[in-house]
Amino acid sequence: MSPKILVIDDESGIRDILGQLLSYHGYDVVTAGTGEEGLKALGESFFNIIVLDIRLPDTLGTVLLDKVEEIAPRAKVVLITGHPSVETAIRALRKRTYDYIQKPFKLGQLLESIEGAMEDQRIVVEKERILEQLKFLNDMASQMDKTMDLDVVLKQLLSLNMSYFKSDSGAIYLKNEDKFVLRQHIGVTKKFIADFGSLPLDHPIVREATSSRIAFAVNENGGGGSSWASVPLMCLDRPLGVMVLTARSGAWFDEEAKRLLGIVGAQVGSTIHKSMLYSQTQETRDYLERLIQNSADAIITYKLDGTIRTWNEAAVKIYGYREDEAVGHPMVNVSVEQFQEVSDIMKRVVSGETVSNHRSLLRTKEGRSIQVAVTYSPVRNVAGNVVAVSTISRDITLEEQAEQKAEKCKVQESGMKLREVVNTLIPLLMRRSLSDEERRKLVSMLSDKLEQALYSDYFGPDQMIDLRTLGRGIAEVFNDLGGQFDSAVDGDQLVITASKCPWENGVHRNPANCMLTKALITRFAVRALGHARVSVGQTLANNDGCCRLTVHRLESLRGTVEG
Repeated sequence: MSPKILVIDDESGIRDILGQLLSYHGYDVVTAGTGEEGLKALGESFFNIIVLDIRLPDTLGTVLLDKVEEIAPRAKVVLITGHPSVETAIRALRKRTYDYIQKPFKLGQLLESIEGAMEDQRIVVEKERILEQLKFLNDMASQMDKTMDLDVVLKQLLSLNMSYFKSDSGAIYLKNEDKFVLRQHIGVTKKFIADFGSLPLDHPIVREATSSRIAFAVNENGGGGSSWASVPLMCLDRPLGVMVLTARSGAWFDEEAKRLLGIVGAQVGSTIHKSMLYSQTQETRDYLERLIQNSADAIITYKLDGTIRTWNEAAVKIYGYREDEAVGHPMVNVSVEQFQEVSDIMKRVVSGETVSNHRSLLRTKEGRSIQVAVTYSPVRNVAGNVVAVSTISRDITLEEQAEQKAEKCKVQESGMKLREVVNTLIPLLMRRSLSDEERRKLVSMLSDKLEQALYSDYFGPDQMIDLRTLGRGIAEVFNDLGGQFDSAVDGDQLVITASKCPWENGVHRNPANCMLTKALITRFAVRALGHARVSVGQTLANNDGCCRLTVHRLESLRGTVEG
């Protein structure tokens, strides 16, 4: 579209010459002979430049400037006059005109002034556009900071984008496994919701928006028909969703709008990612809180100064203090006689040490001393610094008094050590996903911890044992953990079979659990035999019948672990 110029001059000859000259140079020119005609033209159309004679039949140009500034504040004014004076020039400049030219003037001089006015206007418009974009992006950021509720954030962001891009309707889809599900919509029909409540991955809206790094895809219908734009909501080069904006106009987005949509897609995608992580973290936190509250063990955390931070229901039952009587107070369940001992242990834990299954006498609210086994663990923040101390304790008074419950005590102690392992791995479990390498490291660490926790209870002190004893011990370990295992010796081989996995509930089977079973059996075998390898025939994860693992005694290799 050509820039528009309005020429207001009472001399028809000048109007004609300027009209022809400016039209020749690509401008769309309208002329007026009086101030009234000029104001009428300004009210009917937008003009980039106004060439204005100071002396008009019905008014002065300097007087007309006030009305021009009110009607067309963005237009640039070039004043021309055949009766110059210092006073007139000063008044013109005060009216914020772009230039002041004295008649007679060279046409090149006027063209140069108009080109400068156009550039000045372009800079002003560009500045306003940038400020408008910054305000829009700032409003988006402000809305995103107000809440982490995903649905609220999506609705606010969709409304802002529709307003800024002058969209008639809009929708936001989020990826859910193999499809995109409608999560928020404004201005769409019930039929749209029924027909497009979810989109498959091969749908044009999804395919166009997610098949490349282009941050937009526009499908325009000619003749002033409707058009739509699908914007990928990206995070870390991964599409989390699609925002669809529609309008009834044909030529809807310019290149600048498309560039801005790319920024919007990245910002919204990042916000969705954070909201999802927050939601998952909240769910995990709620689950852990329920787990802690429903635990049969007293789980207590302390601040670094020894003040109690959390106190679960089991702690209430064991020590007698209500939560409000314990939280905020320093070690209410520790007697004066035990205070120095517990303080020394806490110092060791604050330095990074874990103290497992420490037995001591602690005090109830009634003043009664009870025998407890306590595991003290450091609690670290994201930076790895110790910020609190966690304790898991249980009353073992009856266990100490009753010899007949010794075997049960051994299993409970093993369970205590398993809980210690879980406590160590809580930061890892808080992660949203693990790579294959991280999963292997986790399995190796977990099998190592389980071996340390269980071996001495089921196999006795370190010594060389035969295959049959090893098989019975392995079966007993996994059966006590909730599995169904059996063993048989065939020459120099020990065959371990199982119809139930101790790590699963029987419904969802994961190959990672098979890795843990094999890794733990391998550690037991190497520790018991000195040198062995374990092979897997089949697993419950890929076979509905049973899993089968074979332990091979190796005479020539020392401490070999093979898959």
